[in-house]
Formats: sequence, C-alpha cells, structure tokens
Amino acid sequence: MRHWITRSLITSAILTFSFCLTARSLAAQAVDESRLRHSGDGGRVPEPGGKDAGGPAPRLADGTPNLGRTEIGKGAWLPKLYTDYSAILVDPPKSQGIPFQPWAKALQEYRHKVTSESEDPASFCIPLAGSHPYTRGGVHPIEFIQLPEQKRILQLMEFPGHNWRDIFLDGRSHPSKQELEEYPTFMGHSIGHWEGATLVVDTVGFNEGTWIDKEGHPHTSQLHVIEKLARTSMNNLHIEATFEDPGAYTRPWTIAFDLAWGADWAIKEYICQSNNRYQDYYVKTTKGATGTGNAGAEFGHGHPAKGTFLGEWGPNGGTQDRLMVLMDWDGKAITGTINPGPQAMPITKAELNPDNWTLHLEGGAGAARVVLDGKFENLTWLARSLTGTYTQGNQRGTFKITRQY
Repeated sequence: MRHWITRSLITSAILTFSFCLTARSLAAQAVDESRLRHSGDGGRVPEPGGKDAGGPAPRLADGTPNLGRTEIGKGAWLPKLYTDYSAILVDPPKSQGIPFQPWAKALQEYRHKVTSESEDPASFCIPLAGSHPYTRGGVHPIEFIQLPEQKRILQLMEFPGHNWRDIFLDGRSHPSKQELEEYPTFMGHSIGHWEGATLVVDTVGFNEGTWIDKEGHPHTSQLHVIEKLARTSMNNLHIEATFEDPGAYTRPWTIAFDLAWGADWAIKEYICQSNNRYQDYYVKTTKGATGTGNAGAEFGHGHPAKGTFLGEWGPNGGTQDRLMVLMDWDGKAITGTINPGPQAMPITKAELNPDNWTLHLEGGAGAARVVLDGKFENLTWLARSLTGTYTQGNQRGTFKITRQY
C-alpha cells in the first residue's frame, strides 16, 4: 500500500512539472494557438464595430482586399447569431417579410413550433449551407485563405466539424445543370469575382439536406445564392446574401449583416461527428422511427412530398399489397408515378394542403384510375409517412406509405 501511494505521488509530481513546463513554453511563444478552447469558452465575442472599426481594411500584394489574417497565426471572423433571417431582411423590406410559397411558409412555421430544437440538421453535424455558417453564433470562427496564384479562396468553418469550401476565381463556369442535379452537395459549387473591393460569390448545386437558418426556412435543390463580402475596415466584414429559389419562394430575397474580427481567435479542432450524444437522444426519443437522425438527410429537407414512399394498401388488414409512390417537386407542381413498373400510373393530379398537411393524388385512367387521400405523419422526419384512404375502380381501402432514406 505504501509503495502504491509513493508511486502515485511521484506520478502526480511528474505530471504537474510537465504541465508547468508546457504552460511556460506556450507563454513564451509569440503566437499561441495551442490553448484549448472548447465551444462556448472562447472568451468574449466582440460585437461588429461598424464599417470603419479598426482602421482601413488590409490588402494583399496584388491589391485585392485581404479577407484573412494580417499576422501569422492570429485572427478569424466571428459569426453573429441570427436564428431567424426575417430579422436581417433588407429586400423586400422587413414589413413585407420573406416571400414564401405557401408550402414553404407552412413548413417553416411547423419547424418553428414543433421541431426547430429537436430536428435542426446542424445538431446532427450536417454542414451549413448558404450564409448559415456566418450566423451560427460567435464561438465557432471562420477563416478565409486567399491563394491568388491559384486563383481561388479557401473558406474554413469550425462548425459543425471542420467544413470548407473552394471559391474559384479563375473564370470557370458552374458545371452543367445535369451534373449539378446528379451530384448536388451540401455546400454547393462556388465561383467568385471581385467587384472593386467586394468579393461576389455565386453558388448553385445545393442538395436539400440543410435549412437556410436555424428557424427552419426551407429550400429546394433549385437554390441559388449570391454573396457579397466586403471588408470595410480592419475589424468589420459586411455580408449581403441573396437567396433565389423558385421551388420555395416567389421572388429572390436578401439579408445583410456585419461580422467582427477576432484578432486573438483561431479555428480549433471541433469534431461534431464523434460521439454525438444528441443523435442517441433523438433516436431514443423518437423510438428509432427516424433512423439515425441524418441518414439520407441530403435528400429529405426539401418539399415534404418529394421522395420515394413505400408501403401497403388494401381493402382490409388481411388483404394488403405493396404500394410505391415516387414524387418530385419542380417548384410549381408535384409530379411522379404510382407503382412504377409494368403497372405504372403517372400522377395526373396532386394537391397539397399545407393548412392540415393533407395530400390528394390521382393517377391512371379508366378502370385503373387511382385516387389517394392521405395526411402526413411525422412531417419533418426523414422517414415521414402518408396515411389515408384510396379508391381504385370499385375497390376502396386504406394505405400507409413511408418515405425511404
């Protein structure tokens, strides 16, 4: 016992001595990026100081504005928390509000009232698209690394788990529409150019796995974002972002805000994906009905009726056949097929009522004509269901189909 106590005291002394040496070594460095900073414990987040804060904006050797560090190893932009983009709307005016299509407005309101805290994609480590990374709170900094010789800018984002994007300044165009539709991504494809001292970034090719903001403003794969970034001074970055999505909104709309420069801040290791206890909690709370919380997320946060729905239908519980409904949303109408294959029936009519989230579908013709009247259950889950009644010729019964992910 005495030997064990002696060994423990020696070990403690060694650890204490090592820690002191490490602390002394770090303190002696001109730049310290080794200090651990956990989320929410990064010191006071400065407020944007206005367009002239800190003196003139720095510039690179080629004359373009420097959006990044001016000292080796120091500095990053601090996101400003805006949960609802209605609060920073500049076009149309705030009094008019964001120009939603009816389904998008109803879905955003549903998310706000029911699921904004429990099903926010960022809680499941889903990347943040559009301007969302700039407005996700100030403890997770953002950095721009400008590479003039390569004609591109690398944007690094600490949250939610070291995301990054390339902004190409070499004059290239976006990939073809077909390629973007076949291979959409969370961050999209970004190209940029300078207009005076303002960097203009044009991004398309988004998948539907994200929300535009924390309040659950939806978007579709038709989303097109134009960002304008101007370092108006040393300590201020002015950002304007225009969202154009004819699948969810009736016209483009623009937000504007400022970010503060954190001179002593730096991006730290932040691994959201590892040991995500929130996912475990979510799966238990929903009794596993939603899968892992993010499987298939890149296809599941757009229009509620979009996707492959699989289930059964029949006149009674003992007589049930397989039912599959494929649906898509082109921005104006729901299209698709009932039971694709040899018995395929194109959808000829589709009416979604976002007031009560009911969906009326018609397909086929003559004796094969089918009418489905259903109501969405678990609306914002990726594995949402549509349950209701159907008629096919003289047959009547019930059905339940669940979105696959």
